[in-house]
Amino acid sequence: MRDEKSHWLKERSVNTLELEKSPYDSESYLQRALCYEKLGFPDLAASDAYRALLLTDEVLDEEGEYHDRAVEALGVGVRRESLPVVKGLAKDGMKAHTNSFAKDETNGHAQNHGLLENDDSELKKGDQTEEPWYETVAKGHARRCYEVLARMLSECGDLKGAFDFAARGLMIFSGNERLPILKEQILRKYHHQRLERDTSSNEVDFNPREDLPENGSVRREIYPWNEHEPDRFSEENLSFINAEIKKSGPKCEVRAIELPILAGDTSTSTASKATTIRQLGIFTTSAISPKETVLLEPSVLTSSTRLHDPFCDACSTRLPPFSLDKPLHACQNCEDIVFCSAACHDRAQLLYHPAICGVLDFDVVAKDPSPFAATSCLYTLLLARTMAMAETQNLNPLDLPQIKYLWGDFTDPKKVSRTLPFSFENNIQRPLHLLTSLSLDLFAPATLARYDTWIINTLLSKFRGVANAKMNERTGIPEVAGVHWLWSLANHSCAPNVRWEWEKGGMGFVARGGDELVRWGPGKEEDGEGKWDGGGVQQGEEVLNHYCDVDLDVRQRREWAVGALGGMCVCERCIWEEGEEMGEAG
Repeated sequence: MRDEKSHWLKERSVNTLELEKSPYDSESYLQRALCYEKLGFPDLAASDAYRALLLTDEVLDEEGEYHDRAVEALGVGVRRESLPVVKGLAKDGMKAHTNSFAKDETNGHAQNHGLLENDDSELKKGDQTEEPWYETVAKGHARRCYEVLARMLSECGDLKGAFDFAARGLMIFSGNERLPILKEQILRKYHHQRLERDTSSNEVDFNPREDLPENGSVRREIYPWNEHEPDRFSEENLSFINAEIKKSGPKCEVRAIELPILAGDTSTSTASKATTIRQLGIFTTSAISPKETVLLEPSVLTSSTRLHDPFCDACSTRLPPFSLDKPLHACQNCEDIVFCSAACHDRAQLLYHPAICGVLDFDVVAKDPSPFAATSCLYTLLLARTMAMAETQNLNPLDLPQIKYLWGDFTDPKKVSRTLPFSFENNIQRPLHLLTSLSLDLFAPATLARYDTWIINTLLSKFRGVANAKMNERTGIPEVAGVHWLWSLANHSCAPNVRWEWEKGGMGFVARGGDELVRWGPGKEEDGEGKWDGGGVQQGEEVLNHYCDVDLDVRQRREWAVGALGGMCVCERCIWEEGEEMGEAG
């Protein structure tokens, strides 16, 4: 009996090799999309179908940048099959699909321009007029692309994107029988979800292009073909990590530690059910006094959604006061890019800026977003900075030291769990837009090897697991985010022994003093005596950070933890306070 997973993994590998040999071949993308669908990755299938659709644009546009190469790639595929079979594909669609990557301001997707009217007379018996063979093949591929995109985006939960591709596909292939069925299935899925939420919902004013949801979720895991994840517990890697942490926290070291696996059920205790997972943690090698800095880590993997606000381009902290006598540090080649210090300027030139120096509006697509899009735009901007770092350092982004050792809160691949937020715009379209802004060939083997969608998803998983954000004090909307890989190694506790600060110079931990300690457990009402007098971190003690507002009650903290950490928090404080609640309820 055939092992289906192994079979489709092998087929995926074969099709990836075919794309290395013939990178402008839309058929290979469609074949790999099928593999992803069979493996349960509808997001990756949709991405490959979209790249294939862009290639059909190139074939049908004689002025397209990759027209000749895309036609040549189709020719290789045609030689594998009989031409009469290929010509039969033309019956499903007779409109030319042009323009390879134009942004539609109304719906955020690639739009179609220059569409020709249907002309069925070309296929009438006895008519000798025929379109070029490559247009016939490209239209057949385009039809399949629309079907795959509609089906896979619906599976991901991006019903708005799915409906849009089904509708636009029907504009081009009006005789297609599958797309109307897919449109109806998308609408039924939405109405079913809506009724589950509210049985009295009124659908009189329903507009699919405005009301359909576009935010879904997909699997968040280490993909079987991902060869970039390191063994974080090997002696070699731990030695490297500890050498790096000594630069930021001289009294710190990183060790392996067993942590409980968090369960998602917020209604019952997990204390007795918890099993452990091996992780890393930060420990002290010397005692640290209250209010003493434990760690201070600079990073250039930061982002700000504010287009013209005075933030340092490297570390995203507020720029210091400046004058003619005290000018800011700026790039000599693009003086509108400024930094808060010479150190940030030098780090930028070393780690990321050369790749985007002089590139106008590289990341403007995610600047000044609406309040609802602020968080997703911050992640897009972190992707943009990562791409600049990868290009400057000539590395796969997953091999960047600032990325490589991050933990992405990956779930057990044996359990299908969708915890990575997904939309066509954020996970597929915007990353491709960033690549075109860098003047990279979207289909070149080197580009695909570095920025395939599974790599984008892995980066987003890591960012969502460790990135920290700062809110605008006036609006309460997140406007700055950063990834500090050493800082992120500290584990969470609802009774932390450090507080974190994002100040000029980097992200840091400061040991909590007695007045800052979280009071819990027996004697918590005592005022200024006993266990609340101390603070600091003892030698050999674990440095415990806090990922949520520790002033929330246990139920609120655990509800937060399920969304951010993937399960209920089972720190000592949470277990004790849960027991207190259960005792009071009993």
